[in-house]
Amino acid sequence: MGNFRSISTSTKIVNGKKITTKRIVENGQERVEVEEDGQLKSLTINGKEHLLRLDNK
Repeated sequence: MGNFRSISTSTKIVNGKKITTKRIVENGQERVEVEEDGQLKSLTINGKEHLLRLDNK
């Protein structure tokens, strides 16, 4: 069986902020990334939310 990759992207403006949602399915594993104004806000892999490390500068 070969490699399979599907990417779906949607973007919307909510309260003046650009929200981009990417749904990536690769080799049976689903990853959903949500970005707000270019910054990754949430990451879900196979339905489980993963914690993000935030760098405050």
